Amino acid sequence: MRLSPTQRLTRIALLAALALVLGYLESMVPIPVSIPGVRLGLGNVCVLLALYLLDTRSALAVMVLKVSVSALLFGSPMALIYSAAGGLLSFGGMWLLRRWDKVNIIAVSIVAAVLHNIAQVLVATALLATPAILLNLPILAVVACVTGALTGTVAAQVIRALGASRR
Repeated sequence: MRLSPTQRLTRIALLAALALVLGYLESMVPIPVSIPGVRLGLGNVCVLLALYLLDTRSALAVMVLKVSVSALLFGSPMALIYSAAGGLLSFGGMWLLRRWDKVNIIAVSIVAAVLHNIAQVLVATALLATPAILLNLPILAVVACVTGALTGTVAAQVIRALGASRR
């Protein structure tokens, strides 16, 4: 189904708004791990939905809106730097894997979550000049696999509920 520019823009706006709401709700859920950067990443469900149900440009727009507006509303300029780095690297991974038909949405989500954490740790290491931060990567990678599987499963279920194909 071909969308008009207005329909496409509306869907991008709705997914970006939902991503912001999910991110805000997620910030109220206590995480039992005391490592900075550990989050569920529920807003990424919306990026996945845009990538699978709309197109690459739409998904990139949802990601950019999610990162920039949430940093403005709930974060700081530093949060924007970390989120932008994580968002861009994870989106690149999602885009590459999405093009490969043999990789399902859950695997795409897991790789995106791992890449997001890698980017944030690298930025933190560079900005803080503290290589010891890299020691958190193995734990963050394991957590990213779990949270990525969760967000990928949610996105897959939404797509199934909508009756849309995953192309």
